[in-house]
Amino acid sequence: MRDHSHHIELSRDDAVAQMLVRCPFSAADAMPEEGKAGRMAKPKRPIEQIALSDAYGRVLARDMRARTDIPNVLTCCMDSVAVHWSSFEGLGEGVVPDTSSWVRGVDWEFANTGVAMPAGFDTAIVIEHVTVSEDEQHIEIHAAPSKQFAGTKPAGANTKRYDVVAKAGAVITPDVAAIIAGAGRSVVPVLARPRVAFIPTGNELIPPNVPYSNSIAEKYAGTGRTFESNSLVVKGKIEAWGGVFVPFDIVPDDYHAIKCTIERAVQVADIVVLNAGSSKGSDDWSVEVLEEIGEVVCHQTNHGPGHHSSYAIVDGVPVVGISGPSGGASFTLNFYLKPLMKAYLGLDPTPERIPARLTAPFPANRFKKPAPGSLPGESRPPEATEPGDVFYSIKFLTVEVNEEGVFTATPVPGHPGSAPTQHANAYCMIPSGVGVEPPEKGSIVMVEMR
Repeated sequence: MRDHSHHIELSRDDAVAQMLVRCPFSAADAMPEEGKAGRMAKPKRPIEQIALSDAYGRVLARDMRARTDIPNVLTCCMDSVAVHWSSFEGLGEGVVPDTSSWVRGVDWEFANTGVAMPAGFDTAIVIEHVTVSEDEQHIEIHAAPSKQFAGTKPAGANTKRYDVVAKAGAVITPDVAAIIAGAGRSVVPVLARPRVAFIPTGNELIPPNVPYSNSIAEKYAGTGRTFESNSLVVKGKIEAWGGVFVPFDIVPDDYHAIKCTIERAVQVADIVVLNAGSSKGSDDWSVEVLEEIGEVVCHQTNHGPGHHSSYAIVDGVPVVGISGPSGGASFTLNFYLKPLMKAYLGLDPTPERIPARLTAPFPANRFKKPAPGSLPGESRPPEATEPGDVFYSIKFLTVEVNEEGVFTATPVPGHPGSAPTQHANAYCMIPSGVGVEPPEKGSIVMVEMR
């Protein structure tokens, strides 16, 4: 019988840290370095040239520089009338000349926000300080400019030609896109999306579209079969985090089948997600396969759901092992796949946590004590039984901002996937173990938004 007792158990943060150390990519490796004569060396990860209009959410692979001065000529700052400074020079501060004989196009002209000043004019007076005749040929000025070029921007006032307008590593938001477009760029170099393969395993799994029939169980969904659904969770998260979903067919609980599929996956993907087969069942082969063909960095973490998560490297490609149930799988993806994808894209992989004040204590864990009349063999023993041992439970919360502007967190009862928890907008990890007390009402907890 296979020995399932030897595990490399790590905390969430330690597992991520060790994986990133071994990872074939890091935030620094994603960006090109400046070489001789200011030329940019090629980044270690591929880049794509795509239309700026299609680049929202993508990560810039190189610095973007302005093609021209911005603005490229003397420009009016606000809707104004353009005048000659010579008409005001020498009159004294604030003195307005007689404009009764002024001719439009010669002595004055309309000038609009962000538009080049009319040829020959060098100063602007905001239109609110001018009365324009009905025929728009004559004006009366009520306020004088303070100096030559008042109300204007010189060429290059915002940006000089070749100035960096967006740096490599920046996420292209609508605002960043506008800046790049204003610099005369319509095509941008971005880091290629990480290709993430997904391998579902399990003899019990069948595609959701297979019809149900007990009479022909080998062909249809019969008794004891389960519709595979984690691919939807994995696909949604991969695409939301900027990756490309690479699906594989369901693999049976067979050592050689799992091995061959992983070996194929690491040839076509940047990251591999392996679903199930990492626990203590007689048909759980995933970790043994990973030990043979790669390096297992972590097998088991000190939290639940997702206790039987794993990390490995195979042929230089990171492999994330997620638990079978979708609740645990979802957390494992958040905790372990997301940092890898962010590192691949040159982004900070550190989890985004915010402090929030508990409005109520967490509900008691209904699974903490065995049911009345049950025997020890009917339940899994506690994970933290010795002094110093800590095991983290993942709890759902609803986070809001109170009248004082403080984040508050209200616990939501229920297990992952239950109806009440589907509407929770955050979660946190609370410790349990010998002598460890759960946080009380009013305590500050570090939460992560869903």
